[in-house]
Amino acid sequence: MIKILPAILSKNVGDYIRKVKAAEKIVDEVQIDIIDNKFARNLTIGSKEVASIRTKLGLEIQLMVEFIEDWIDPFVKIKPKRIVVPIEVARDPIGIVNHLNRHQIEVGFSLNPESGAERLQHLVDKIDTALVLSVHPGFSGQHFVHGALEKIRKIKQMNPALTVEIDGAIEPGTARKAAEAGANLLCSGSFVFENSKIAGETYEDRVRNAYEELKADIVQF
Repeated sequence: MIKILPAILSKNVGDYIRKVKAAEKIVDEVQIDIIDNKFARNLTIGSKEVASIRTKLGLEIQLMVEFIEDWIDPFVKIKPKRIVVPIEVARDPIGIVNHLNRHQIEVGFSLNPESGAERLQHLVDKIDTALVLSVHPGFSGQHFVHGALEKIRKIKQMNPALTVEIDGAIEPGTARKAAEAGANLLCSGSFVFENSKIAGETYEDRVRNAYEELKADIVQF
């Protein structure tokens, strides 16, 4: 089964609330992007803001931060469904896996566009998901990095049962290609939440219609 996760990247609480409320009407799970302006050039809301807003949604927290060890525990307290950390800055990946397992939180590792699939070779039988970034981390609305598709295939060869996620420039067309390559979770931010070309009387209508377009693109899977 392939699932679409609306991806929320917010610089302020107002934007975060708006997107969460719209997502609540169409899905049961979202991805929250957390960026520290060090690992990538952007600064988003953090754990305090996420914790302050109650939602029925399952949360995947994608940490795009430099000092992972300082960020994990504040999000563990929120009890998200899953936490994804960049393999590029994880000094003790096995320690992170064990720590999140103890808290019954799913664990994932992400790969930047420059990182090869082999960086996860020693982890594919220990984690819940591998996230392939198909844009450079930081800002939404970038162009799709097509090398991500081959990376998905390689990870699936390492462990066919592993959930593989793709994040970045997911829209009709790239969504279908990612599904064909073997991705199980498709994260879409700007197409779902910031698409001025989608029709709808309200913001919630436009978000729903964008999500339905993505669903239609992968209906055959």
